Amino acid sequence: MEEAVGRSPRSTLFSGLGDDPITAEIARHGRLYDETHHVLRQLRVRERHIRYTIAGLVLVFGIVGTLALFTPGGAQGSMWRSLVLAIAAATTVPTAIAVSRVPLGVMWWTKKSHVRGFNNVFVAYADVGLAVCLFATADPRLALYFSALFAVVGSYSAHFVRAHVVYLHMAFSSAVICALGVLAWLDGVPPVTAFSATLALLVAVNGTVTLHQGYTSDLQRTLKHQLRMANTDPLTGLLNRRGFILATTMLLRRGHGDRFTLLVADVDRFKRINDDHGHAVGDLVLQQVAEILEDAVDEPAVVARLGGDEFAIAMPLDEAAARAVADDIGAQPVDTGDGEWATVSLGIAVGPFHGGHMSDRDATERIRRDFALADDALFEAKGSRRGTYAVVRTDAGARTGG
Repeated sequence: MEEAVGRSPRSTLFSGLGDDPITAEIARHGRLYDETHHVLRQLRVRERHIRYTIAGLVLVFGIVGTLALFTPGGAQGSMWRSLVLAIAAATTVPTAIAVSRVPLGVMWWTKKSHVRGFNNVFVAYADVGLAVCLFATADPRLALYFSALFAVVGSYSAHFVRAHVVYLHMAFSSAVICALGVLAWLDGVPPVTAFSATLALLVAVNGTVTLHQGYTSDLQRTLKHQLRMANTDPLTGLLNRRGFILATTMLLRRGHGDRFTLLVADVDRFKRINDDHGHAVGDLVLQQVAEILEDAVDEPAVVARLGGDEFAIAMPLDEAAARAVADDIGAQPVDTGDGEWATVSLGIAVGPFHGGHMSDRDATERIRRDFALADDALFEAKGSRRGTYAVVRTDAGARTGG
């Protein structure tokens, strides 16, 4: 957007985004956005098969417990042992159903579940239930072999719970394995054999957790960095066009205030600045404008460079406050470095925010409509006098200058 004359009033703000709006609150200067929806929607993470796999493994635990009832070294005719194993096996059915219904992709990214504490409770259930079954097994050697199942619980812990829960799982499972090793030794297993088997199980169980936790942590850090880069303008550090849509969508969905203002801005005669002074000076001008725009607003405003010399701000302000922001922006000098000063023209669309739930699609349509109006107002401002602004009220269509 270098000159007002002849430019199209329709902006390319939405080009390349498609018709599938994504809910997210974008990072600004290190503050994280709503990573859950952003990652799952943008990266198309599909976790249904993971849910069903984990649910299937829960059922396998039940099957193992059921088989132990009929294994010579399992219950061995003891009523209480048989009862413990039978109850533990029976609980795996409702647990598997619950696991199959809880979105695990969300937990993988945030370590939190839609069902409060479900992931932590599930790990505790798996650890304690497995330990009870192991100690209820009559043959300590068979129980020691079965303790390898802690590796499955550990793999789940590494991906879906926070670090302190993982460490608690490792400590608990290690204590159980060591206790079973001692019981096997007391049951007549040679000390070296019992020690070797216990050590091998400790390495297998804890090694699985450590490797999986390290991998998933590194992967998440990489994704966070890449997503920030994908939604940030490298020259100014502001959000880019895509980031602006995502952050403003969240701003609207959260319903900050009862008025919504969308402001678009560009540098007057920016092409001439580049031609006369070079692109390095043009870049410095854009960086100055970005700082001016950021300094002129407070949270939760969304500030972005959409491309070229085109900027945008979304903010929950009424018309008077929006005019004050525009006056503040216009009063700030933009130095080209040789005694000349660049000016910024603004177009502002302001109107009521209708409370209540707003879907992603509704929010995106609101942004699309208001941006077109603000873009027209910018075109009008540049046509009348550069370095000024025009305001359009989205609810009445009235236009006023600044």
